[in-house]
Amino acid sequence: MEYILADTEFEFDGEAFKIADREFGERGIIQTFYPRSPLQRLIIDYMGFENTIYALNDYPDKIKDFLKVIEEWDDKMYEVILNSPIKILNLGENIDANIDSPFLFKEYLIPYYKKRINQIHQKGKFCHIHMDGSLKSLLPFVKRLGFDGVEAATPLPQGDVSLEELKDALEETILLDGIPAILFLPGYSYQDLEKFTIKVLEMFSPHLILGVSDEVPPNADIEKVKFVSRLVDNFNL
Repeated sequence: MEYILADTEFEFDGEAFKIADREFGERGIIQTFYPRSPLQRLIIDYMGFENTIYALNDYPDKIKDFLKVIEEWDDKMYEVILNSPIKILNLGENIDANIDSPFLFKEYLIPYYKKRINQIHQKGKFCHIHMDGSLKSLLPFVKRLGFDGVEAATPLPQGDVSLEELKDALEETILLDGIPAILFLPGYSYQDLEKFTIKVLEMFSPHLILGVSDEVPPNADIEKVKFVSRLVDNFNL
């Protein structure tokens, strides 16, 4: 695996960017989603959670050396991305406190995030992190990290934090999404969805890019998406 990582080269596809930028037009801005941080890659892509935890305990030096190899791979990737016209970077981490304990978060993730956030901001770009799992035990760290936004944070009744707890943790950090996906299922009424949506708008605007945390379920009532759009159109800041 180290050989594969060491032998990787990166190149920005400027033509693909131009096409995407033209297609989106005024509807949005081009972002990029790219490989996760070294620890998250071990857990999600390379080894699985259980094997990663055992390896960190049984072979700490070897695993830390391998994490460094991954980070050096990332250095090459970031050099290309940060010199591209992309303005917003999405750290698609899929953070879940059931997996990323406060210890792991402090030991392996915070130093990495601070390094990348500093690089991104030095280039005049913005970044947000995808935290779509349980969050309660990690909330104290969120506002200290310096991300411009937190994406897909999922409040109750689907996640494990209230909107009030989320607001207290984020302060003026931008919330991307915010409406629990289960509210779009047939089992929840339009009144439930309206009440929650208005509450999110009132609590987080203008530091809000409203959306579904994490995504619209396959069996959702798609008319509810249109319903939320109408609520937003009629909402007065």
